[in-house]
Amino acid sequence: MDLNVDMGESFGRYILGNDAEVMKYITSANIACGYHAGDPMVMAKTVMLAKENNVAVGAHVGLPDKQGFGRRRINITKDELRNDILYQVGALDAFLKVNNMKLQHVKPHGILYRMIEDEDIYAEALLEVVGSYNPDLYIFTERGTVLWEKGIKNGFKMLSEVFIDLDYDDNGKWVLERVKKAKSPEEVAERAVLVATEKKIKTITGKFINVEADTMCCHGDAPNAVEIVKKVKEEFDKRNISLKNFL
Repeated sequence: MDLNVDMGESFGRYILGNDAEVMKYITSANIACGYHAGDPMVMAKTVMLAKENNVAVGAHVGLPDKQGFGRRRINITKDELRNDILYQVGALDAFLKVNNMKLQHVKPHGILYRMIEDEDIYAEALLEVVGSYNPDLYIFTERGTVLWEKGIKNGFKMLSEVFIDLDYDDNGKWVLERVKKAKSPEEVAERAVLVATEKKIKTITGKFINVEADTMCCHGDAPNAVEIVKKVKEEFDKRNISLKNFL
């Protein structure tokens, strides 16, 4: 099982998350590429942290909305999104190349994640970028979505993702949080173990639904992100559930 976290989301003097500590417990990092968060200095620092901790890196591409942290919908065209994604992937890949590192995956951020999952033109935009830039890149998304089906049909390297620190409704949709709140590390770890061992997750109504994960996500902007990922790793270690990335 892979454990990924959204990282590199600081900007200038504004610090968000404790990336240096979180990196110690995870296997993949989704690094912001300057659109919803991040800047060149932050990207460079986060890439080096990943290298020091043997953590694989993915491009966390978002909408051009720093003020809203990429969590507000923008109705952009397919061409705009395709070029925005290419711009972000290329920027992060440059930092990796000068450090002799390989880009592992691409993952949309925030509301763009849902837009790309659910709408044909936006799913196609992402797939066109990956197909033309580097078809060996993995794509993180949820099973059963428009993006998943199109990606599988066209031979892309799709990996199924579950958000262990977000709430789910009974239809299997995660609930978007405008501002991350602290979650119980014990409860998140319990959810992670359930996903890994029984392929189930508990919804906001108390119902258990089926999920299937190649990778699990926690969010680096949570107030207690370090405690959460540390507890998840501890519980996995107790049960001999291995954590590893895809490189």
